[in-house]
Amino acid sequence: MKIPAYGVHLFTALGAALGLWAILLTFDGFYKEAIWVLGAAVFVDAVDGSLARYFDVKDYAPKIDGALMDNIIDFITWTIAPFVWIYATMQIPIWVLIICAISSAFGFSNIQAKTSDNYFLGFPSYWNIVVFYIFMLNLPVEFASAIMLIFAVTTFLPIKFIYPSRTSFLKKFTLVLGSIFALQLIALMILFQESPLYLIYSSFIFPIYYFSLSFYLNFKSVETT
Repeated sequence: MKIPAYGVHLFTALGAALGLWAILLTFDGFYKEAIWVLGAAVFVDAVDGSLARYFDVKDYAPKIDGALMDNIIDFITWTIAPFVWIYATMQIPIWVLIICAISSAFGFSNIQAKTSDNYFLGFPSYWNIVVFYIFMLNLPVEFASAIMLIFAVTTFLPIKFIYPSRTSFLKKFTLVLGSIFALQLIALMILFQESPLYLIYSSFIFPIYYFSLSFYLNFKSVETT
């Protein structure tokens, strides 16, 4: 079982290569292709945890800290690469990106970022999704900057956000909606700037559900204490 276990770590490490590739593509002006590569990195991140648990990497590949590797790679693919991309495509002010990057660094290094009851504590650095929508909606730079700063502040707030694959409350329904959302994102990445408005706006159903459910569960938790 050692070979499959270390194979999982290698699969996780692929995310670092994809993050670097996305940055290089951005520098070369291949913005659409960079988004595709970041999408591939999201896929790796979505399945490597399940693979790690299935092949019991903690017991069969104990010399590698999979959680640490995952956080390092996620910081590249969910934060740094998206910030490089949005700076290249929309010229978001550098100072805004610096603040967001610092907040994300604190988020990823927070030992309570993933709570014992399977939630994310604070905004879970979904920056690639945030910047993609900012670009697709062609938001004014000032408005886009304000949105990013709000998310940066939310990283430090004691707000629990649902962990789609682990939070038990409405888990099946969340996964179904999340799967539809994933398909919509794939379509948006393929069509890119030729995406019809109905596809863009209909894809907001899951994010609205995600944040609404998260805030509802926070309110419910406060109400019962």
